[in-house]
Parts: sequence; structure tokens; C-alpha cells
Amino acid sequence: MNISSLVVTLGGNAIEISSVEQALAEIPCIEVGQKCGSKIPIVLEAESESDSREWFHRISQLPGVLKVEVAFVSFEDLSPVPVQEVESQE
Repeated sequence: MNISSLVVTLGGNAIEISSVEQALAEIPCIEVGQKCGSKIPIVLEAESESDSREWFHRISQLPGVLKVEVAFVSFEDLSPVPVQEVESQE
């Protein structure tokens, strides 16, 4: 699981900005934070690094988006780790 914190910087007219906000809100793997000026913080949860890159690219291409900046990335492997018992060496 990849978790990314991104900052989307908006530009363009009010219709484009509203369209970006709506598009982001409709993406199920994204949590949208409170807009501050022309910036919207988002958190993206993706299954893989390639999925994360794909969403980054898609968001960057939305009309009204000037740029997308990466603030934080966490690569988590949620698969169970096998437990091995250690023999006592007494």
C-alpha cells in the first residue's frame, strides 16, 4: 500500500477550479483536505507505486491544475511477516 500526501495547486477560472474540486472528491482512493487559497491538500492511497504514479499523472492533467507537488510518501508492505521461533541456546 502506498500512501502519498500531495498538494494540488489550482489555476484557471472558477469553473475549472470547481471542476477540479469535484473530480478530486469523486476519486475513491483520495481524501481531500480543506482548500487554502489556490492549494488543495490531498491524501492518496494506492495499491502499488505504479498506481500512485498513474493517479499523480491523471490529477496533473485535470484542466485547472497548475501543478501537483509531493509532500510525503509512505511505502507500506502489509503482507504478514512469518514468525520463526528461536531455539534457546542454554
